[in-house]
Amino acid sequence: MLKSLVEFVDNLPIGIILVDSQCRIEYANETSCRLLDKSPGHMVHQSVLDLLPFSHIVRVIKTGEPCMFYAEAENGRRLFLWETPLQSHMLTQAGAVLMLEPRQVESFAENAEKVNDLKQEMEVIMNLIGELVTITDGSGRILRVNASCEKVMGVKEWEFVGQPVFVLEEKGIVDCSSTKKVLEQGRPIRIAQTTKSGRRLVVSGFPIYNDEGKLVKVINISKDITELDQLTKQLEETKQLVQQYQSELLRLNQHSKPQIVVRSKRMEEVFDLASRIADVDSTVLILGESGVGKEVMARTIHSLSSRRDKTFLKINCGAIPESLIESELFGYARGTFTGANKEGKEGLIVGADKGTLFLDEIGEMPFHLQVKLLQVLQEKQVTPLGKTTPVQVDVRFIAATNRNLEEMVHKGLFREDLYYRLHVVPLYIPSLRERKEDIPFLTEHFLQLYNQKYGKSVRFDKEVLQLFIDYPWHGNVRELQNTVERLVVTMSESEIHLHHLPNKMLQSARWKPGKGNKTLKQLVAEYEKRLLEETLSQSRTLKEASIKLGADISTISRKVKRYQIPLEEMQ
Repeated sequence: MLKSLVEFVDNLPIGIILVDSQCRIEYANETSCRLLDKSPGHMVHQSVLDLLPFSHIVRVIKTGEPCMFYAEAENGRRLFLWETPLQSHMLTQAGAVLMLEPRQVESFAENAEKVNDLKQEMEVIMNLIGELVTITDGSGRILRVNASCEKVMGVKEWEFVGQPVFVLEEKGIVDCSSTKKVLEQGRPIRIAQTTKSGRRLVVSGFPIYNDEGKLVKVINISKDITELDQLTKQLEETKQLVQQYQSELLRLNQHSKPQIVVRSKRMEEVFDLASRIADVDSTVLILGESGVGKEVMARTIHSLSSRRDKTFLKINCGAIPESLIESELFGYARGTFTGANKEGKEGLIVGADKGTLFLDEIGEMPFHLQVKLLQVLQEKQVTPLGKTTPVQVDVRFIAATNRNLEEMVHKGLFREDLYYRLHVVPLYIPSLRERKEDIPFLTEHFLQLYNQKYGKSVRFDKEVLQLFIDYPWHGNVRELQNTVERLVVTMSESEIHLHHLPNKMLQSARWKPGKGNKTLKQLVAEYEKRLLEETLSQSRTLKEASIKLGADISTISRKVKRYQIPLEEMQ
């Protein structure tokens, strides 16, 4: 009977070790020997602490309180130990150590009623949470996922469980593994993840540590933001579309306003380019003869841009003395100049912050100031005179000139680096001679403008309109506008005929060199006078006219007096 009982205990799948009060092993069944890789002869009468140095059996026997824990034996096998006190028939204290493998403990737990209840509750919670939940072990192997796996990941649950996360990454099921990052960094992480099925996820990974401080599990909660991401993109696209519609509507509204008249094909192309570049902050260089409407175009670009509600400032680089233009542009600190504003001045560049600064006649800017302007264009910073700390600015620059800047660069009169910085978007406005089809519409526009302004109802005879079309208009739109205003203001009659026009216009239409009974000297003088009138009409100053004609200012001034040319009227 006793022999059968010993055989039964030896064959139990649970390791059993009995110790006396001195913790010496009195009995060890075959299973315990197998689990510890020891023979019975090497175990009996040995101290249990020699075989199981982590054992708490001494405390258990002394206090009479059982103890359960996981431990790793010398052979590397992980065991679950249950140590309990025993009372022998001789009233001596003793103890027992029961050893189970982890899988046995898990099997017992799985069949326990409370554990099953907890498993069901956990399953319900994982599925009700609404997000993908993944649990892995400390090596990155997937232990459990909830019902959202197939929808989010595009693979079956059974294909997912048991796989190492590193393999999933290699197969492209996910582009990057949150578990891998948690295992590498040992802390909670949050990443963006794209799945094989194209879903966009925000994954939060959390490490779980045991009592010994070892990372044993990783829990990942993945929020599917695919629809949110798509809605965000659609919203952004809608915003861009609305902005395009607003810009187009504004462009059409501006097109219908009397600020700029566009009828010829060439001007339609110019206006279309201006509309397309209005909403970008690229520097614009407007080119064209004097009077073609460069400032009007600059204001049009500003009014079509997103800066239209902000400041538009203009500086004429050729009209301000060289000694003042630096302080006007860049400003100055308090006490910098004697007799200047005691509080200092912010300057036009700072004043145009968030808005647009129009640099008219940029070709006239002093050479030594061009490098400072280049610095502002490149770094978006301006340093006022008398200060060392730069001021950050957000300014859209539009420059204009009637001069050939490229030729000036070759002659060393204009900085090459500044030229290319300004020449990002060149915009050439053709002269009236190149778009004669605009002249009748411009004439009608100015006629309505000044009739309304001065309370008149003047109109033009057809012959006058034809002469306007044939006239060279070297002063371009400005000359046409001034001519129409002068005729409206000075006319007492309701209709303007040819004889009401200025003599120079009539002479331009009738004068043919080489005809009549005039001498060579008279013809040369007449040609010289006409050339002076034409040059002066398209020049701001005598200096500019002298440069164009290649003559001294004194010579030009003397000839103006000789031919009695009305200089103020011409300019």
